[in-house]
Amino acid sequence: MFGITKTQDPQYCVIGLGVFGRHLCRHLASLSAQVLAIDCREENVAAVKDYASAAIELDFNNLARFGNYSLEKMDAVFIAIGDDFEASMTLTARMQELKVKKLIVRVLSPMHEHLLNLLGVDRIVVPEEFAARGLAHSIMMRGAVDGYDLGDGHIIVEAETPNGLVGRTLREATEKFRRNSILLVTIKRRREKPEKREPHDETVPDRDVRLEDRTRRTLGVPKQADRFEKSDVLVLFGEETNLREFLDELAREVPAEPAP
Repeated sequence: MFGITKTQDPQYCVIGLGVFGRHLCRHLASLSAQVLAIDCREENVAAVKDYASAAIELDFNNLARFGNYSLEKMDAVFIAIGDDFEASMTLTARMQELKVKKLIVRVLSPMHEHLLNLLGVDRIVVPEEFAARGLAHSIMMRGAVDGYDLGDGHIIVEAETPNGLVGRTLREATEKFRRNSILLVTIKRRREKPEKREPHDETVPDRDVRLEDRTRRTLGVPKQADRFEKSDVLVLFGEETNLREFLDELAREVPAEPAP
C-alpha cells in the first residue's frame, strides 16, 4: 500500500505537511509507526520522504483519489492543514465518507472548531493555543523555560535548577518537594557532546527544532541518590501557585557546599 507494509506497527495518515504536519510525521515515525504523508505541494512532500513510509503529492480538490489509499484501514487519519479552511472541511467530510477509524483535525479558527464539533470528529487539535498557554505560564515563573497547561490549575514546567537544589541529592531535597506538593518527573542533563542531528532532521528548519533536544539527555525516573547540577533542567508537575512559590523560594537559597 504505497510503502505501507502489513505489520503490527500502527499505521497513520497525515494530510497537510506544513511545520506541524512535518513534525507530526517525524515523531510518529520515531515511535515506529508507519506513516502515509500527503500534501498538495511538491516541496512539502519532498521534506518528509526520509522518514515517512510513503509520501504522496495529491491535489486536495481531487477527493476521489483519497479513496485509493485504504485510509479506512489505518489506525487514524490526521488532517493537519493549517492554511486552507475549505480544504480542511471538505477533507474532513471525505474522511467521514470513507469511514476512517479515527479522525483528528487541526483547528484553524473558532468557527472551524464549532463546525468540527458539529461534524463529530474524534479529536480536534489547536497547536498554537497549546503552545501559547504553555509560553504564558512559563514566562510568569522564575527559571521556567517551557510549560504545559494541563487544566484545573495544574501544569508541567521545565525549569532551570534553582540555587537551593544545586549540589543536593533528591533525598536531601525531598522535604522541599513534599512541602509544596511538587513532583519531580525527570531531569534533563547536559550532554558532554551535543547529539548529532539525524539526516532526516535536515528537512525541518533550524527554528523549528529545539536545541535542547540535541544538547541534553533525559535521565529517566529520578533516583534518591541523583544530585542536582546547576546546568540541569528539571521537569516538574504540580499546581501552578505551588510551583511558583517553590521556584521563588529555592531561588533565594544558596547552593550546597561542594562535597570534600
